[in-house]
Amino acid sequence: MSRWQRYWFADGGRHAAAVVRVAIAASVLLSLWRLWSLDPLVAPGALYRPVGVWMVMGRTVPPDALIALLWVLAWGGTVCMLVGFYTRASTAVSFGASIALAAISFSGSATWSHQYNVVFLAQCAFLGARSGDVWSVDALIRKKRGLPSIKVARGYQWSLRLVQLAVALMFAGAVFHKLLHGHGTLRWALSDNLRHHLLVRFDLAGLDRPFLVEWIIDDVWRYRGAALLNMITQLAPLIAVIFVRRPWVRALGGLAFVTETIALGLVISLWNLHWLPLVAVFIDWDALLGTTTTPPPPADWKPPRRPRIFIIAFVIYEVVTSFIPTLDQRLNTFPFSGFPMFATIRAKAPYGDHHDYVLPGDHIEPIGSTVHKFAQRWLDHSFRGLHNERDPERIKAKLAQIVEQAPSRYPDATIKGVRAYLMLFVAPAYPARAHFEPHPVAVTGELHPDGTFKTLLGTLDGTTLTLRPREIDTTTVELAYYADDQPTRIPITGATRNGDAFTLPAPLPGKPLYVVATVGDTTWLVASRK
Repeated sequence: MSRWQRYWFADGGRHAAAVVRVAIAASVLLSLWRLWSLDPLVAPGALYRPVGVWMVMGRTVPPDALIALLWVLAWGGTVCMLVGFYTRASTAVSFGASIALAAISFSGSATWSHQYNVVFLAQCAFLGARSGDVWSVDALIRKKRGLPSIKVARGYQWSLRLVQLAVALMFAGAVFHKLLHGHGTLRWALSDNLRHHLLVRFDLAGLDRPFLVEWIIDDVWRYRGAALLNMITQLAPLIAVIFVRRPWVRALGGLAFVTETIALGLVISLWNLHWLPLVAVFIDWDALLGTTTTPPPPADWKPPRRPRIFIIAFVIYEVVTSFIPTLDQRLNTFPFSGFPMFATIRAKAPYGDHHDYVLPGDHIEPIGSTVHKFAQRWLDHSFRGLHNERDPERIKAKLAQIVEQAPSRYPDATIKGVRAYLMLFVAPAYPARAHFEPHPVAVTGELHPDGTFKTLLGTLDGTTLTLRPREIDTTTVELAYYADDQPTRIPITGATRNGDAFTLPAPLPGKPLYVVATVGDTTWLVASRK
């Protein structure tokens, strides 16, 4: 056999496949439990975007009966996978139903988050595995019927090693994207980047910082050291893929996987404990349990064709979607995904120096009422990213969704109308205390309690600025702009007007650029340029 064939089709793995089957099923069950708590799971029609397998239905929102059926198949199939009943069939049913539910949970977002991908990538890699040949209901049934137990020569390791690759590539891909954003340097770690990421994660969302974050965020060597350790522990699981015949090396890779998973919770408050059962794939169960190897294959043995094709297809597609930036979201083939994991560098050159950091963001304000800090935190955090939206109908739909969800989230808060702001948040340079100073720029849209929707969003084409008012009297307006993400309002003078169209004396500088118009006491966003 070739070296490639010896890697994938090695001896052993019969009992390990059963253990990993249980581990993956446990991860899937924990993922389903998280998905079960989402309300709503499916985005309303105005916001709906098909993700993954749902592309086959176009923009048609799936009926409730179909979602209910998927829940039955997902729970039932995963439990059967866990105990090893009709093992390969139940694994496929569990995977198909579960990824459909996970994918549709992101139907109201422009992109998906990554809390479920590694679980379902591991399960996808495990499709076809002979994980029910031992320690399963299937094996018990065979024994009860007086049939011999199944031992397939070189039929188990390929599944285990493919799962290990899928799990290790998640964090390895994260390191790759961090290095890519740093143009091959360590500027992601050796700059003020992590300080600003922590500010965005907690202060911008109105969340209390954990003790460990408070300890890290105001000392330059602590947050740079923590960032460097993050990259090391994310890269370490890859050594288990390389040294598959070294049990202790694999165990160290698994320890790094567990360490990084817990560290993401402690530092970033991204608790993904449903990943932890996947550490089972880093353990050499044959060595630990002292199980015997499978029978030697015939002298003329060749790797079976279907597993070979599956391995090649999976590895190629997984590597391509993991490492080519943004390709995963463009292909929209959930759960195959890159894992940027905060790879954006939130710092300015020269990266060894300290600079102010400015970030555009959201603020959602109830109209006609005030709310307590917990409801305000929900408004600002749960609907982040709205400031990037320039389609008035989508803004209206998003604001309507906020009003609809508010009574169930916070019955003690009166939220019957909402106003969305584009903000600029400024973090003063280190050694100043780490914090954000908010600067309102403009209102992107308002949804009033009577259902009236107001916006002034229009277009900027060269020197032609066009207002498209909805329920706003634009008889008198004052134009201004903000350039280069600086919170300084710059008046626009010398523009000529023809109805709601203005001809500017010269193209406006700045990247990004926000053009605003003040009507009465309210400043509205009109157009922007990235």
